[in-house]
Amino acid sequence: MDGASADDGGFDARGDAESDARGAAAKRPTNAFARTKEKDPYKRLGIDADATSEEVSSAFNYLIREHAGDERGVEAIEAAYDKVISERLSTRKMQKGLRKMKKEKNKDGVDYDAPLVQRVKAMFAKPDQQTLIRRTMLYVIISGWAIAAPATSGPAFQMACAFGTCVYFLNEKRGGQGTLGKAFRDSLIALLLAWLVGSIVPVYIPLFPQGVAPELILALFSFVAMWITCTFLK
Repeated sequence: MDGASADDGGFDARGDAESDARGAAAKRPTNAFARTKEKDPYKRLGIDADATSEEVSSAFNYLIREHAGDERGVEAIEAAYDKVISERLSTRKMQKGLRKMKKEKNKDGVDYDAPLVQRVKAMFAKPDQQTLIRRTMLYVIISGWAIAAPATSGPAFQMACAFGTCVYFLNEKRGGQGTLGKAFRDSLIALLLAWLVGSIVPVYIPLFPQGVAPELILALFSFVAMWITCTFLK
């Protein structure tokens, strides 16, 4: 309420300043306003972005008086002042709306998520600790096996084992009756996404030492993706 009153007072002050400016224009020579081309309204008024409403009004009144005879300058000052006031009113309304939403959410005791986030959350579930540890250890072993394997042979066999394991765990989690096709599909999607990410990310972010074969990098990304899929995907 104090901010709104200050802004209203700023508009009244603007009217007084404009009246004073017209009287001052006839009494002294024109003092051209040098910041007419400044796009930032705060810089044009010569104030900081975190200036109070009183400081905004004071700067506006001062500039109007100082450059009363410069018609373009006065227009630029008025435009900057209007923009600052408009932005602050919009920000205040937005903050008020957010506070209202937060208050309603706290009142209901329910966290609100966007529909897309809700759908993604509904696809995953945290397993029990024993399952999490077992599957983590399994994929750690497969990853170590792939790293220790000779570079000439590549991690193809380890990839096949990881893929088959992912399909098996998903199928088992979903009951094992008519779910094998979906388990295979979801494992394949995870594998393809891992290949896509593993082909792009290391190019821009040096995650691995030089000399690591691209096939091994793709395999490691695939192991992580399939571990997440078979462990957390419903």
